[in-house]
Amino acid sequence: MTKRGVGFADLRVGLLVFISICILIAMILSISGDLTFFERPYYIRTKLAQVEGLRPGTEVRLAGVSIGQVTEVNLLPIAQNEQESRSVEVVMKISDTIDGIPAGQRIRTDSRAILGSVGLLGDKVIDITPGTLEGGKPVPNGGEIQSAQEMTIKQLVTGANDILANFTLLSNEVKEIAEKINKGQGTAGKLITDETLYNNLNQTVVEAQNLVKRVREGRGTVGQLLNDPQLYEQVVKVTVQLEKILNEIASGRGTLGKLARDEQLYDNTASSIARLDRIADRLEQIVAKIDRGEGTVGKLITDDSLYTEANATVANLNRISASLARGEGSAGKLLKDPSLYENLNSASLETIKLLSDFRRDPKKYLTIKIRIF
Repeated sequence: MTKRGVGFADLRVGLLVFISICILIAMILSISGDLTFFERPYYIRTKLAQVEGLRPGTEVRLAGVSIGQVTEVNLLPIAQNEQESRSVEVVMKISDTIDGIPAGQRIRTDSRAILGSVGLLGDKVIDITPGTLEGGKPVPNGGEIQSAQEMTIKQLVTGANDILANFTLLSNEVKEIAEKINKGQGTAGKLITDETLYNNLNQTVVEAQNLVKRVREGRGTVGQLLNDPQLYEQVVKVTVQLEKILNEIASGRGTLGKLARDEQLYDNTASSIARLDRIADRLEQIVAKIDRGEGTVGKLITDDSLYTEANATVANLNRISASLARGEGSAGKLLKDPSLYENLNSASLETIKLLSDFRRDPKKYLTIKIRIF
């Protein structure tokens, strides 16, 4: 059996099949995002505390819209202290343009990368929040954005356990309260189990019904107020009169109207108040001067020497009055010696007699004798 050689036609067919397979592979990689021919790759990085199942190929979204995938998940060097909570670096490959706008314009420095999941138990996904023109700047290729960790399933379960524990504690306390109420303990228990409260409430309702019945029948003060038409007419008259008075006041008639409308009265009142303020200020100044001991009144109030002198004067007056009471000295003798009184009395009598004699015969006392040697 002779071997048939490979001809050019066979080689051409094989080459065509190989090229078709390469094109198919390239198309698959391009569709999956692993290989791009017409786009320049745009990479950004972020750091997370933990990733929990995140792997290369995980979808990256911008506000929920798919824009790329995770290419690398790398552990960072050992942290220096507890404050360095970010221990994993995630590198993401993003489409160069997003809806016709460069990715660097949409992803800005105020954007945040959040590690989430599709549903509660679904695959992991990184969702990036869009940036703003005022809050951030464009992130360059290979730049880093901050991250924000979503609550994980473990944290949710731990929080749920705490909630269940608190709910169990609350239910036990409610159960204890219900048992006390059923036993009639406490205020709520007495309100529910005490029959006297029911009887009192029933009696109150009956009395209220009787009271309402009496009011409807027009008995008593409240009943007459509600059922007497004369009272209504009086109230209407009073209302009309009040309205007239208010109208007169508003129009400036009468004393109250002048008080309310006269601007001169307001000016006089304001000036009086101003004068009172000035008087009050002056009184405050005078009181302050008196407190400081200035002026006559201030010295009278604050000077100790004046008190000492007054006290000494009073003491001297007391001694003089005591001396007069004992009859000492000239003044004391004038007050206490009866002979002085008698002498004065006799002298006054002689003076009276002299004046009487002078009136009867004045020549007796006015005779002038002239002698010539």
